[in-house]
Amino acid sequence: MGVDDLGIIGVGKDEYTSSLEGMINERTLPWVSDIEEEGYPVWEDYGAVQRSTYFLDREGNLIYQFNITTLDPTDPEDYNYLINLILDYRADNGPSVIRVAQDFSSIQDAIDNAFDGDIVLVDPGTYIGNINFLDKSITLATLIYSGFRPDEIENSILDGGGAGPVVTINDGQDQSTILLGFEITNGSAEEYGGGILIEDSSPTIDRNIIHNNHAGSCGGAGGGIAVIGESYPHIFGNTFYGNIVSGDCDCECYFGGGLFVDTPSWPVVGGSITLGNTFYDNYSDLGSQIFRDHTQDTSTWTPIYAHHNYFQACPPDSLDVYPLNGWDLENCHTIDNANIDTPLPSEDFYVHPIFPNPFNPLANIKVDLNYSGIIDIVISDIIGRIVLSDKMELSAGTHQFEWDASKLSSGIYFIRLSYGTHIKTQKALLVK
Repeated sequence: MGVDDLGIIGVGKDEYTSSLEGMINERTLPWVSDIEEEGYPVWEDYGAVQRSTYFLDREGNLIYQFNITTLDPTDPEDYNYLINLILDYRADNGPSVIRVAQDFSSIQDAIDNAFDGDIVLVDPGTYIGNINFLDKSITLATLIYSGFRPDEIENSILDGGGAGPVVTINDGQDQSTILLGFEITNGSAEEYGGGILIEDSSPTIDRNIIHNNHAGSCGGAGGGIAVIGESYPHIFGNTFYGNIVSGDCDCECYFGGGLFVDTPSWPVVGGSITLGNTFYDNYSDLGSQIFRDHTQDTSTWTPIYAHHNYFQACPPDSLDVYPLNGWDLENCHTIDNANIDTPLPSEDFYVHPIFPNPFNPLANIKVDLNYSGIIDIVISDIIGRIVLSDKMELSAGTHQFEWDASKLSSGIYFIRLSYGTHIKTQKALLVK
């Protein structure tokens, strides 16, 4: 969230600096000499005191003020309070912000009550069920992307419960419709789009983790995402893994384990290092990572723009990307160079996502080892204080531990596991 995202904002300036990036019309507010302590100029017109924070409208009129030192920026509750305060004022002269679970307990209820241009902002948690954008051109985003911890996607989970696509966008929306910052899992579609189904629509799918979804019965496509009909979505910065297209019929008719694109569709997939998607460990008969549907003659067609995406091999082979001449894969990267926190396959050591997450007060830690060795487990809170340190010798195989945090306060905890030269860190949110 930046200055341009707010409908109402005021920036106070002292006499020593003439301008500040992001100021409205480069406006400098009328500071006067300090009335409390040298070096801390204050705004005398409003009886300002040191460390006060002011909300102003675009005409410079005071809306609200408070003492910023009462808030702890490392405390999620304090941070969320400030963000929600800003969003409340933003909604006064712009699109509404609908919050889950503050305004509605379910995401679908929030969408049902939204209007075009609104933002549905979702608190961290696990939300089970299927989500349909209906005919709404809205933004559905996790609160994480208001700026607190953008690496905490795994704390905002959309779980399809194995009953259809997790998310459906199929009523003609354009790129102003945004799905941002979720873990999308456990979807199951008989035909298209286990994780996300996009049909005759062109949304922006931005920085989600799309994994462990399934499509297919007797044929199927798009375990992670299926883009069908006349659709032109933007697919940026997502991670696809563990998505499968399979079924009961003995045929070569299962396509696009990670991403499937229909013949008339034309998405933008990636585009720069910061917008590149990551594909690994997805499965289907053809195009295990990405698949583009096609007619018999593909010699004269134009490849889909898919720059700067990440694969386990670069360039990928025809089993992973099919057909190869259907995709413009310039500047692709190997997955080793991806700056992501999701678990990647390892020969020796794999840490499963912490479950449940958020948790209260028990969390399960599950690891896979290819050889026996010593595991070090260190758990710390958000300011670095160690709350648990343990060491154990384990045999090769899968091991699961239960962490009891009943004596700890709500908040974010970092779980660090060391095994030989491997170090893995995950985050878990304790909510009481």
